[in-house]
Amino acid sequence: MDQLTSMRVFVRVVDLSGFAAAARTLDLSTAMVSKHVAALERRLGVTLLARTTRRVVPTEAGQRFHAHCVEILRAVDEAEQEVGAQAQEPVGCLRITAPVEFGQRHLAPLLPPLLRRHAQLSMYLDLSNRVVDLVEEGLDVAIRIAPALDTALRGRQVTTSRLLLVAAPTYLRRHGTPKTPEALAHHATLSFALGLGRHWVLARHGERRTVDVTPRLLATSSDAVREAALAGAGIAMLPTFLVDDALARGALRIVLPSWDIGTLRIYALHPNRRTHPARLRVFLDALVERFGPDPEADGFMPAP
Repeated sequence: MDQLTSMRVFVRVVDLSGFAAAARTLDLSTAMVSKHVAALERRLGVTLLARTTRRVVPTEAGQRFHAHCVEILRAVDEAEQEVGAQAQEPVGCLRITAPVEFGQRHLAPLLPPLLRRHAQLSMYLDLSNRVVDLVEEGLDVAIRIAPALDTALRGRQVTTSRLLLVAAPTYLRRHGTPKTPEALAHHATLSFALGLGRHWVLARHGERRTVDVTPRLLATSSDAVREAALAGAGIAMLPTFLVDDALARGALRIVLPSWDIGTLRIYALHPNRRTHPARLRVFLDALVERFGPDPEADGFMPAP
């Protein structure tokens, strides 16, 4: 049997957790699907799949082989696309992962125009705040946000997003606007639990201040912090990509605007391959079109 075909069949069985489901999607008989898997097991000398009462699951060897098969098949597909007549036209499914809040606000709106422009392109968007293994999960590109990045993946910095201290006008009217970093200790603060949390660092003209705060709200969701700030619950530290719209309409105001809180960098990362399919290239081009050619510029609001 053709080894690549057997690999495709095996991957589909694992992905769908069953021989019958794989057979239906591949337009094969269940018996033929079983033959392909059996041929692989004979060639490798290991058991790849285990049957439970409800579904088929990969063995430990099967899990490792599945990851390799996914990468091999993707490389074959990309090679065929690169040398084929459709090399310049995006085809197939572009699989993207991005943080939830950024993806909902700034990535999702970019996708419909690409789908309208390229009839043979489809997309899978995974919005999750976990750091996923792109190769293991068969993803093409990941949006990652961090002050700096140390990774074996390839890619580019797309833009930056400054951190700001913000509060609702209602809160500032009730409690006053702090004039110095130290005054923050006497205000209700709202903080993202996975960021600076209880220690806020502010800098200006070479001067650096660290303020220990006791947040009234410490949340693992930056959207929850934003909503609390909009409701007037306190002063929040948030990136511009989460508050640009609220600042524009006056629902939030910047506190201590002359102080630098820090900057997040936004990256588009992809597995290290020699060639990249057209579907990835048009997506990366769309990011540059949206955020501008200078990756060090804040792509969400101009500098003060």
